[in-house]
Amino acid sequence: MKNRRSGFTLIEIMIVVFIISLLLSLVALEAIKLRRMANEMNAQANLKAIATSFEVYAASHTGVYAQASEDNMQFLVDAKFATQDFIALGQIGNFRYMLGSIEPAGYDIRAMAVNPVLAEHNYQIVTGAKILRSDTSVSSDTDFRSF
Repeated sequence: MKNRRSGFTLIEIMIVVFIISLLLSLVALEAIKLRRMANEMNAQANLKAIATSFEVYAASHTGVYAQASEDNMQFLVDAKFATQDFIALGQIGNFRYMLGSIEPAGYDIRAMAVNPVLAEHNYQIVTGAKILRSDTSVSSDTDFRSF
């Protein structure tokens, strides 16, 4: 009579567990990448909405852009381009929004990543709604380039 084995050996189980964990780690890395992309697209969309409010204001005020400061951004709320919470906090999601300069001739607004793990780039929008970006690892806020 021959001995018949039943079940799996420890090696077989370990190989299956290793393959499953490898696949799960690949899925997790891809999920982080997709979340990072979504956060950055959201920041770009928010900057475009803010720039649109500046452009609309300028169009109705003979080409002069709003004289706004961090204390005087109520026109963004009034134009439905931002919420009161945005004006109060200056942060939406994983980005902090800051005014670079607001002058009669133009504007410069920045979205700086709060958590570099969830966003690879910082963004800046300038007069004419042109978006620029820089890496989050760059400490200088003047290193924005077209992309």
